[in-house]
Amino acid sequence: MNNISTIVFDLDGTLYEDTHHFQYYADLLKNKLPAEKQTTFEEDYKAIEAGTHTLKMGRVYDAKKDLILAHNDGKVSRGWTWGGVEVSQEELTSYYPEPLQFDLFDMLSIGDLWWVPVSIAKHYGLSSEEAYAAFLQTREHMMTDDFLLEPLAEFANVLEKLHKKYTLILMTNSPQTDSDVILKKLGFTSYFHDKIYEANKPVHTADRLSYISKEHHVPYSQMLSVGDNYINEILPAALLGCSTICIDPFNLFKESEATYTVSGLSELSKLLDKSFLK
Repeated sequence: MNNISTIVFDLDGTLYEDTHHFQYYADLLKNKLPAEKQTTFEEDYKAIEAGTHTLKMGRVYDAKKDLILAHNDGKVSRGWTWGGVEVSQEELTSYYPEPLQFDLFDMLSIGDLWWVPVSIAKHYGLSSEEAYAAFLQTREHMMTDDFLLEPLAEFANVLEKLHKKYTLILMTNSPQTDSDVILKKLGFTSYFHDKIYEANKPVHTADRLSYISKEHHVPYSQMLSVGDNYINEILPAALLGCSTICIDPFNLFKESEATYTVSGLSELSKLLDKSFLK
């Protein structure tokens, strides 16, 4: 990665590691459901956190067919009903003859913790519109003084140094208003040379990277994509020829298209310091 000139960072789960907002989001989604479904929502959420549910990090929830899928870069390998009954290979082949096309509404890649509560809510009948409203409400909560964010000191130090040496781009699915507030809380406002909001990853990841390539006159071979969602930030970038660093706290992607995998922000800080600032 010696020829890298441009680094593209995701926001949530990449620039900070706080997770307490996920419970807030889950509670909003749960409360939008009928009373009789709220208890089972809570039971499922706790089971997924404990690792005893069929829905796990790295899998996919097909909201239209109400199936949970395991896959290898989009090619379905196994499938289950919500209750954990395995679907036959014949059925899976007929349902998914081509690699999965992930989106934000029906084919949900459980690549980070945002997607756990929304998958449960959609299983119990919540609409995409209601789910998105809860997401926006959560982001609004994250803008308030009640929501505290503490940047990891060593990462903040590395990011400041990177800013002076490389072109840094922020690319997030979140809206600009709350993203800018989060950057301000972290102290990172001035570190990015360009910011892309509501990026609609993974559907438009490749398009956004193409824009960056043209706008900043940088070939893909000189771009590094850093993120905690393999399907959103890593695989599409790797397929274009970018280098990638996957933040992988669940140890799912050691054998993948990622150039490097790290367990969290502390390890990312060390890698960036060693590889780009020495």
